[in-house]
Order: sequence, then C-alpha cells, then structure tokens
Amino acid sequence: MSKGKNIIKRIAGTLMLPVAMYIVMMIMCYANGKMYFGTWAMWKTLIVDIAVAVTCAMGIGLQFKCGRFDFSGGAIMLLSVILAGTWVKNFNNNPVVFFILCLVLCVAFSVLTGILYVFGRLPIVIATIGMAMLYEALTALFNNGAGVNLVAIMSLKTFSTFPVVLVPLIISIAIYAFYTYGTTTGKKAVILANNQQAGVNIGINEKSNVIISYVFSGIIFGMATVIYASTDMRSASFSSLSTVGELFSNILPVFIGLMLAGFCGDTIGTIMGSITLCLMSYGLTAVFSSEMGTAITTVITGIFILVINVVSAQGSSWIAAIKGKLGHKTASA
Repeated sequence: MSKGKNIIKRIAGTLMLPVAMYIVMMIMCYANGKMYFGTWAMWKTLIVDIAVAVTCAMGIGLQFKCGRFDFSGGAIMLLSVILAGTWVKNFNNNPVVFFILCLVLCVAFSVLTGILYVFGRLPIVIATIGMAMLYEALTALFNNGAGVNLVAIMSLKTFSTFPVVLVPLIISIAIYAFYTYGTTTGKKAVILANNQQAGVNIGINEKSNVIISYVFSGIIFGMATVIYASTDMRSASFSSLSTVGELFSNILPVFIGLMLAGFCGDTIGTIMGSITLCLMSYGLTAVFSSEMGTAITTVITGIFILVINVVSAQGSSWIAAIKGKLGHKTASA
C-alpha cells in the first residue's frame, strides 16, 4: 500500500506544475474569448516551442549539472545554422544533409570550447564567454553578415513542424538520459561538480570527462539547431553576447527540473518545466498583445522561478515548522 502511495505521490509531484499552469491559462484564455486554447491546433504549435525549450535546456543543463555555466551554446547554434544553411543549398536543400551538418558543426564547436577550457586552464566563465564572442564574430563573416533565412524552404522547415519535430526532440532526451544514467562519465561529472579536487584525487580524469561531456552537449545543441533553424530568420550577431540572452531564457526549465528531480529525475523534470513555461508564454501571448504578452511573460517567469526555488529550498523547513506548531497545540490540548 505504501508503495502505491509513493507512486501516486511521484506522479502528482511530477505533473503538478504543468497541470496547474494549464488550468490557469485555460481559465484566462476562455475568460477573454480565446476558445482555441487546449485544441489540437494549439498543441501542434506548442509542441514546436516545447521542443526548442527542452533541447536548449538539456544542452545547457548537461554542463550545468556538471558544475559548468556555459555561455557559448547560443553562439554555437547560430554559427552552425548559418554555415549549415549556407552549405546545404549545394545539396539541393536535402534535409538529411542539413541534419548531419548541424549535428557535426555543433559537436565540433562544442568540443573546441571544451578544449580551450581544459588546456587553456581558464575559468569556465572566461573560456565560454570568450568562445561565445569568437563564434558570434564569425557569424558576421558569412553571407556578408546577412545570416540565413530557411523559413520558406519547406524541405528544411519540416524539422520545425509536427510530427517530424519529435525526432530531434526524442533524440535529445535519449542522449541526455543516456549521459546521465548510462555513462560512467556522467556519474563522474556529478562527483567533479560537487567536489572537483576530491574527484581528481580519487583518479577521475577531468580532462577527458570534460571533452566527453561537450560531445554530448554538442549533440543536443545540434538537435536544438535543427528545430530552431527554420522557425525564424537567423541574423548574424553584431553585438557582443547577443546570443546569450536567447539561449539562457531556456535555462529556467533546468531549475524546475532540479526542483522536481526528487519526484521524477531531472530529465523528466526538465521536460515538465519546459511544458509549464511554454504553456504560460502561449497563454499570456494569446490574452495580451504580442509585445505586452512577451513582456508580462518575462516578468512573471522571473517571479515564478523565484517562488518555486524559494519553496523548493525552504519548503521542508516550513512544513516541519507547521507540524511542530500543530504538534505543540495538540500536546497542549
């Protein structure tokens, strides 16, 4: 019986945030005459947003859980999509070639970042910011700085439409889960994140560990690039670190994933976090104007993340204090 209760508790804890967000947004949308919320047409659009959020979050989260805050992911994706989008035209816009190019380029650029960090002996922040600025500068050297526009190329746009979008999404989830639970490198990375010196002292090769982790995160960023490449025009970066904000808007599901990890593990937790935030963004944009909805989403997202992290950190002590008060009153009675 206790085992059954534990399973129910885990399922409830896993689904509480997305279900609550869905209900709140549905009420808001219906109250404002947006009766299409919850329809299949909405979900087909939302799944693409969720796929981008999940893949980006897992690309960042893989390094984050290893104790590394990597700022170069957005620049890697932008440079890769510009190069892949330019070169694939020589292959008649073949989607398979495009898929492979995005994957290979993202892995190569990610590994270069890892190599600089390992052999340059630089702090991770300095190494990744430096590489982000380098990759951003390179985006302006191709196509006369015009970037690339793949929106009208239907053979490539298929990766950002349902149901094909599920292919890179599922691959990303599988790669993240395999790295976390199926590789010795992933398990060693957790040790290094908690105590780097202790990990090195017990014989963990940090250099190879870092490079391997960047191969895995590069694969995930490759999947994210395949999806987001044709969702909009991708312009070259002409201001330093302009790619950081766009990518790190998707780090929020990582925090939610870590909070829900006790119920379902951080892999499923990150997915639930992405669904929750995408539902909120879609609902607010539907109710308000596009610009106002985006601004309100940004503010509420910040408050939302602050609240759940405070609750996650202090919730157990609050519950213990309440139980203590109730127990004291019962004893007094």
